[in-house]
Amino acid sequence: EIQKILMSNRTDFRTAELVELYDLRWQIELFFKELKSTLGFAQCRLRRFEATEGWLELVLVTFLWLEWHRARQLAKSGLTTKQKERWRHQRTHGLCLAVRRHSEQADLEYLARAMQTPGGIRRLRRKLRQAIPAEFRTAG
Repeated sequence: EIQKILMSNRTDFRTAELVELYDLRWQIELFFKELKSTLGFAQCRLRRFEATEGWLELVLVTFLWLEWHRARQLAKSGLTTKQKERWRHQRTHGLCLAVRRHSEQADLEYLARAMQTPGGIRRLRRKLRQAIPAEFRTAG
């Protein structure tokens, strides 16, 4: 059996309280790890404090948006217990993947609808031409 030793100078805390505080600290460590690895905070190469502060705000807003998205998904009626558990336990990386899949699905549905009308096909062709950088476009 593995034993863990937690040392503390808080003699007025019960063992269970110390373990609970340590568990909260671990969640904070995971949060910062996710900010750095998944949301790109570690790639910050800015020198000015204001710019770095802005970068951090962007990363935190992204994290909060992902959590808001999770809450919206959990509030949907008709989710199975398994689907709810998946949304509840998803870490930041998984939320990013889920948002990307959702966005790709919405794009495909838009394309399918647009392909149903001549005007939609023209708009798609125009958007595809605009997506090609100018230097790679051919005349005609």
